[in-house]
Amino acid sequence: MAGNNDSDHVPRAQESGDEPTSTRRTMLKAAGVTAVAGTGLTAVSGSASAQLFGGVDVIEIDDGGLLGGWEAEDDLPVADELFVFIHGWFGDTTVSSQANDVLGAVEDGGYEPDEAVALEWPATTINFFGAESDTEYVGEVAAELIEDFYDDGGGNVRLVGHSLGGRCVLWAATKIGSSYEIETVAPLGAAADGSEVCDGPWDDATDGAVDIRNYHSENDSTVGAAYGVFSDTALGNEGAPCDPDGYTDVDVTSSVGDHFAFLGDSEVGADIAAAIEDDGDDGGGDDDDDDFGWW
Repeated sequence: MAGNNDSDHVPRAQESGDEPTSTRRTMLKAAGVTAVAGTGLTAVSGSASAQLFGGVDVIEIDDGGLLGGWEAEDDLPVADELFVFIHGWFGDTTVSSQANDVLGAVEDGGYEPDEAVALEWPATTINFFGAESDTEYVGEVAAELIEDFYDDGGGNVRLVGHSLGGRCVLWAATKIGSSYEIETVAPLGAAADGSEVCDGPWDDATDGAVDIRNYHSENDSTVGAAYGVFSDTALGNEGAPCDPDGYTDVDVTSSVGDHFAFLGDSEVGADIAAAIEDDGDDGGGDDDDDDFGWW
């Protein structure tokens, strides 16, 4: 995989006044959101104390309040290998512990970054659809941070997002400038319709990433209840109904038992690490689900 620090990058032009283009099938998802809410609130109360001992640095993303204007409060650390985690709905209260769980599994799999950070965004709200829409803004800020990282001489970025954070990382790959590519983009249990990577809004995400690996589990009833209606699929539950170049669905049903089991799962961590070790020689994997026999 070619590191972006070896090429000349042209900063992407700033776009003003853009509104999120994320389409939300509100009526079709309404029943599923209740299930998402219940598990999301449970996750918040489960491991808040773990943040006190976390080793991953946290960079806050501010929504600008009533004045608007999303921005990050700090820059990404410049390193040869950088791991970045983005949480989902209500995940801002446990972002450190979530990031450390995922990073620990990836490190156990054999990949150790030089630096690791988590991006914390204001996701604690009862308005799920509002939070879903906000993921586009978060992805925009993440893309700008990564562009600056490359411009400052940084090497490779490994971008991982859970639940609504999976939407954020796909938005980042879509929003990043044409002179840049994120080396690894990994949604875990992404809260999205599978068709969104096929015919919008993320059909261009593969242009901004070397390797997109979408981790899904049929046991993720949380995402399965909220997304994937009629002829569609739930991205974090079933994967995508299409096979874009540079995109790989990774079925971890045998390993991941529920929506939050993606966090710290050893098989997810091992696969991310192995894909990084392979250096993206296959350009993001084949077009079918990875199947390791014992999954």
